[in-house]
Amino acid sequence: MRKFLLFLVLGLWVASCKDDDIGPTTTVNLNFKATYDGRPLVFTDSVYVYPDGHLIKFDRLNFFISDIALLEAQGSGEAGLIDIGFLNFSDNSTLPEAETPLVVSNNKVPVGQYKGIRIGIGVPASLNRSSSTTLPTGNPLRDNAGEFWSDWDSYIFLKSEGKFDADGSGQFGDGPKEGFGHHPGTDEVYRSITFTHPIVLEEGKPFDLNFVLDILKLYVKDGVALDLTKPENLDTQSPSDLELAKFLMNNLLQALALEK
Repeated sequence: MRKFLLFLVLGLWVASCKDDDIGPTTTVNLNFKATYDGRPLVFTDSVYVYPDGHLIKFDRLNFFISDIALLEAQGSGEAGLIDIGFLNFSDNSTLPEAETPLVVSNNKVPVGQYKGIRIGIGVPASLNRSSSTTLPTGNPLRDNAGEFWSDWDSYIFLKSEGKFDADGSGQFGDGPKEGFGHHPGTDEVYRSITFTHPIVLEEGKPFDLNFVLDILKLYVKDGVALDLTKPENLDTQSPSDLELAKFLMNNLLQALALEK
């Protein structure tokens, strides 16, 4: 079944735009898939090979997206799409589910020509606070209030969890060295990425933008994979793990691609 994510959108339009002066509009669909080294990412039971030859499997992958806007072709104007959203791939336990994108839509986007799209990864500082958990039902921050970590006074921007065959035996155990849980958060690791791509929106003609997140690239920088045999690389449970959190969030920018 095709999966749609319905988000409460806060402040859809830019600057002085109002519902009565937007003019002609259309629908823009942002379609997201997750892969591992180009293969559809299936959770829990599917096993993949890490660059060092050890086996790895994933139990969870989710992250917040925010401040999404189309950039006008002329000048510096933009059309806001979504203030905050939450992508959760973790229910993809079969290949057909993994091949079906998560879809985020806005059906009132001004028609015109755009040169690209900006996407924030994480929760921007203006929304990254405990009071966000009291927002109305339907808001992604309220609906995912469990992602707010009071010890950090921050939402967890990204969760990547699974098991790693640390000893190279080809088996997954239950010991503390077998599991990994990467949970970057805090304002310092918020990131934003801009994709340059010509976009022409015409009234009444839906437009699709297709994105792929390759989770392997989350762990590889300049051809070198994060060493998951080292216990200090298995989690980001403390603010003292900030450097690893930054590494992962920086890599997320290279892991997310716009298909053209």
